[in-house]
Amino acid sequence: MLFKGRYGRAMKWLKDRRGEGKRVADESELEHIVEKGDIFAMIVSALIVIIPVALVFLLALALIGYAFVACGA
Repeated sequence: MLFKGRYGRAMKWLKDRRGEGKRVADESELEHIVEKGDIFAMIVSALIVIIPVALVFLLALALIGYAFVACGA
């Protein structure tokens, strides 16, 4: 690989700058953090938020389409 030494130094500098203590929790650690019913509750709450917004958007598109057809524009 071209510039292998420079790449290695840059990656080492980034690791030192970022700090080894900070790391992202992976999926196996998240399973221990959330409780049994939390995933279902998050899905239901997301659907409660997303479905009304999507319905309003689709209704607006339908009304715009109806206006074009009915008015003959």
